[in-house]
Amino acid sequence: MTLSRIPPRRVPRNSTRAICAAIRHARKHLCSRLLHASSAPDERFVRAFPSLVAAVEAGFRHEEMVMEALGYASLHAHRAENATLLAALHRAASLVEDGDVALGRQVLAALLDLLSLHRLTTDLTLAMAARPAAVRLRVRGRALRAHLHRPRHAR
Repeated sequence: MTLSRIPPRRVPRNSTRAICAAIRHARKHLCSRLLHASSAPDERFVRAFPSLVAAVEAGFRHEEMVMEALGYASLHAHRAENATLLAALHRAASLVEDGDVALGRQVLAALLDLLSLHRLTTDLTLAMAARPAAVRLRVRGRALRAHLHRPRHAR
């Protein structure tokens, strides 16, 4: 049985907070690894680049599995974003292997920026997915009421 055919398991609501914290920790570790590698000497950087790409792939795969288990509604869009980033990394990997170290460093710098933004949006979405539906509706209702009741000049 392949991973894609394994039915998703639902995570008990009381453990989602710990799961989200573990994902944040894993992402921070990945970002620090990328940052450390970006300052390595050229030869070491070229040798390390394929393992960095593999680490990003593994991190994304882990996040996606957790999001699936949490029943995250926008998982398809999240996977599409991850696939775009990974495609760019794979294209750059062959160029880095051919000696284009400057491009590799630029790609890592851009990836770190994107992962930082990605981390913020993923944290928010996981936190929302972890909340019971009644709480999510109440939060959306407050936000909607705040928007509707702003003075006209603020709209």
